[in-house]
Amino acid sequence: MKNSGLLIAATLLFAAAAGKCADLPALPDTNVLHAQQVLLVITPDWGSLQGRLYGFEKRAGQWVMQFSNAVVLGSKGLGIGEGMVPMTIADAPVKKEGDLKSPAGIFSIGAAFGYAGTREAGWIKDHYVQATDTLICVDDPQSAHYNTLVQNDSARSDWKSFEQMHRRDDYYKWGLFINHNAEPPAAGKGSCIFMHIWGNDHQGTTGCTAMKEEDMLRILHWINIGLDPVLVQLPEGEYPKLAAQYHLPTLPSR
Repeated sequence: MKNSGLLIAATLLFAAAAGKCADLPALPDTNVLHAQQVLLVITPDWGSLQGRLYGFEKRAGQWVMQFSNAVVLGSKGLGIGEGMVPMTIADAPVKKEGDLKSPAGIFSIGAAFGYAGTREAGWIKDHYVQATDTLICVDDPQSAHYNTLVQNDSARSDWKSFEQMHRRDDYYKWGLFINHNAEPPAAGKGSCIFMHIWGNDHQGTTGCTAMKEEDMLRILHWINIGLDPVLVQLPEGEYPKLAAQYHLPTLPSR
């Protein structure tokens, strides 16, 4: 189980219907300083699989917390990922393919996805991709389609492994694509990073950020691509330095 709403090229939707391969688009030209919405995920330390998510929106120039909920991350905690800004933290782990770590850093947010048809999911404000039986996310670092969504066409495939987007459980019933290692994807630095529904509050993922279905739905109702939303994930001790540098929300007192 891995986790990679709001931007997917029209070519993806067309290719889904036509049965041809389609890659995720390049990252939008989004400056983190322009973000008006922040999904902030904080963990006790680098190795923790449990954390807390805070949703912030900027109003009249001030960050205002809108909601908060529990999350689980990779079963091995966090590792520095490939996001919107380069990050170097002494002695911190670095995210790699298959390491069971969620990426730490600042990331733009891609399309919403889910099992429902596009008409049923019409309440989602921005772009939505249906996770059909044939839609996959390639996690093979040797593939030319690494860290991209494609239709599973065996005649054209060059991948040996992938994530099935329509699962037999509810994990991907609703979710968001997270733009980690996406422009362009570097082989072996991690792929197919999502926000999605969890199994429970003590079972980690293979690299995603997961939560209750009701919390995932609240995020999908709230998030607005016009407000340049970003995801920020870091241990509690590291976040204040990043917040000061990029004018991010102050961590709520607990």
